[in-house]
Amino acid sequence: VLKVAKCVDAACSGPAVITTVDATTGVGTYTSLAIGNDGIPVISYVDETGVGALKVARCANANCTGTATISTVDATASVGYFSSIAIGADGFPVIGYLDGSAGSLKVAKCSNIACTGAAILTTVDNSANDVGAFSALAIGSDGNPVIAYQDATANTVKVAKCANTACTGTPTSI
Repeated sequence: VLKVAKCVDAACSGPAVITTVDATTGVGTYTSLAIGNDGIPVISYVDETGVGALKVARCANANCTGTATISTVDATASVGYFSSIAIGADGFPVIGYLDGSAGSLKVAKCSNIACTGAAILTTVDNSANDVGAFSALAIGSDGNPVIAYQDATANTVKVAKCANTACTGTPTSI
């Protein structure tokens, strides 16, 4: 079950408002949250009820009450782990995550603010190594995603800068 806690004040000193966003049993691991340009939270997470899929929930309002829009972004087996979401310069979510079955780092560029249309899915690093865990994605000053992630085989941290806002093409290693 995926839940969101919204603080009632800036210090988060009062009781939080807790809302169930996705009541499906087996969902909600490896979550990441970003606030859209419109102030509405967008959450990436794994649905482990089947083979493991990357899902996105866009809250109905800034308090995340009401019915969220939920979409499956990548339904390939064992994907979505260690997701990290950011809002692109166009206002659309961008998500970095581990494809567990391939041992690779992938990026999903959503085609709208709720991520309900077909996303552009790109494998950023698919080396012979086990890469992509513990991803952290941010949008650079040029609008292109930058992702830090683990290379488990080499026991190192890698950083990749995408060649464009959709993260297609060959990224630059930093």
